[in-house]
Amino acid sequence: MAAKAGASTSAARAVPRAASSAPIKLLKEQGERPNYLERSTIRRETAIPGAAGARARISSATKADSQGSSSATVPGGAQARSHAKQQPRQKPAKLYDQKAASIAKTVAARDQAAAGAKKKGLSDNAKLALAFTLLACIGAALYVSIPVVTRVAKVTVLGMANTTEKEIVDALGLTPDSNLANVNLRAMEASILANPKISSAKVRRSLPDKLVVELTERKAVACVLVTEEIGTKSIAIDADGVAFAYMDSIAASGRLPVLSGIRFERFAPGQRLPEYLRPLLGDIAELSKESPSPLEAFSEIKIEKISDSEAELLLFPSGKTVPIRMPARLTKASLSSALLVLDILASRQGAENVDEIDFRTGTIVYRTKEAQAG
Repeated sequence: MAAKAGASTSAARAVPRAASSAPIKLLKEQGERPNYLERSTIRRETAIPGAAGARARISSATKADSQGSSSATVPGGAQARSHAKQQPRQKPAKLYDQKAASIAKTVAARDQAAAGAKKKGLSDNAKLALAFTLLACIGAALYVSIPVVTRVAKVTVLGMANTTEKEIVDALGLTPDSNLANVNLRAMEASILANPKISSAKVRRSLPDKLVVELTERKAVACVLVTEEIGTKSIAIDADGVAFAYMDSIAASGRLPVLSGIRFERFAPGQRLPEYLRPLLGDIAELSKESPSPLEAFSEIKIEKISDSEAELLLFPSGKTVPIRMPARLTKASLSSALLVLDILASRQGAENVDEIDFRTGTIVYRTKEAQAG
């Protein structure tokens, strides 16, 4: 009986539970809230760790079996996603590991750059040392070879007319050790100019072993007679007023006017005439070059000093006895006029009484001997 009672009791209990589940479901479908008794008889399930995953796998397997091969053939389907979820998730690298790797990379790059710079620095230093050594060797070779190769072995003199090559070479003062590198060209030029016959000189180098001397000699435009112990000698005067040589020691330069009224004290070549006579000598040089005929008609030009800075001229024509007085400047026009007056005077009577003709004022004045005497 007890067993029956127990069975009936359990059956009775089972019936109400089964009976009660339908209304609850109906209430849920109708959106009504169950009462306390219903809530107390509702079956509750507690989640067990791992049970949900097992149920999901069982459900997935059952569903796969029901669906057949269609679900199994779909790539990347639910099975792939389920399998991916089952794999454990990898932990990302820690931040300090990333920083350490970056620092290590930076240090390695820096060490590599430093090693390259050091190698380059050593290479540059080696190149500089080699270049310095080569320059030193070249300098030593040049120091030894240049004095030998460039030793002065030849001298070429240009422009000689009244000087000799020996005079010029002696003035250079060359020695066995003289070479193109150590000769003093300015000093050589000054030494050459000490010769009164030389107006200008230029010395230049000509590789490998030659000096070239270019001369400009003085040219005589007039001459002066001087009296010495051995007799009267003629001195050559150039356009600058330099009495540079005896006329017999230079080449003939044509007929020159003779300047008188000049006296030298102990003459030596190189002396100069007074500065106020330089314009006159310039006039004579120009006339000798452009119109020599009027000038050559006079054999002598006497200089008469008026003051320390002024003089006047007395010209004596060749073949005539009447002189012409002029200022201390000569032109082609004034000389031509003087020669014309002399020709007119020679055709007139009484010409023998004329002592001189004065052209100083621009008006022709005849000075006679009687007037001069009176």
